[in-house]
Amino acid sequence: MDQSVYLEKNISQQPALDLLQSMGYTYISPQDCEAQRGSRYHVLLKDILRGQLRRLNRYAFAGAENEFSAANIERAMDDLDEPLTDGLVRASGKIYDALLLGKSYPETVGEGKILSFNLRYIDWEHPENNLFHVTEEFAVDSRDKLHNARPDLVLFINGIPFAVIECKAP
Repeated sequence: MDQSVYLEKNISQQPALDLLQSMGYTYISPQDCEAQRGSRYHVLLKDILRGQLRRLNRYAFAGAENEFSAANIERAMDDLDEPLTDGLVRASGKIYDALLLGKSYPETVGEGKILSFNLRYIDWEHPENNLFHVTEEFAVDSRDKLHNARPDLVLFINGIPFAVIECKAP
C-alpha cells in the first residue's frame, strides 16, 4: 500500500490549497513570498500591498480626486509592520485599529496647505476590490532566531497575512 496517501501534505494541505484556490485565492509560491517580504523576519507581501494601497486609496480636494504620495504609501506600509517592542497585545491593538479603520496621513494640497486624509488597507465595503492570496510553508524567523515558525498555509488580503492554517494527518 502507498503510504504517501497518509502524509499531511497529501491528505489535508493540498486539498485545502485546492479548495482555497477554487474559492478565488491566488496561489503564490513560498519563494515569491520571500522575495516580496525582503527577509524572513518581515511578513507583508510588499509589492502586492503597495499596489493595493495605490489602487484602493484616493482623496478628494477642490473637486479633484488625488492619489496619495509615494512617501505616504511607504509610511502606511511601515506603520503596519509594527514591532513588538510594546508587547504583543499593544502591537496587535494598533494593527487591528489600522486594518479596521485605516490611518490618516498628511498631504500637501492647494497652495502648500497640508490636510490629513484617511488611507485604507482593506476595502471592507467592496470585498471584491481586495486581492486574496494563499501560500504554503511560510517560514518566519524571530529576531532572536529561537522562536521561528513555518505555518502550513497562510492566507493574505492585499498582501497582509490574515489567517494561518495548520494541517494535520489523520
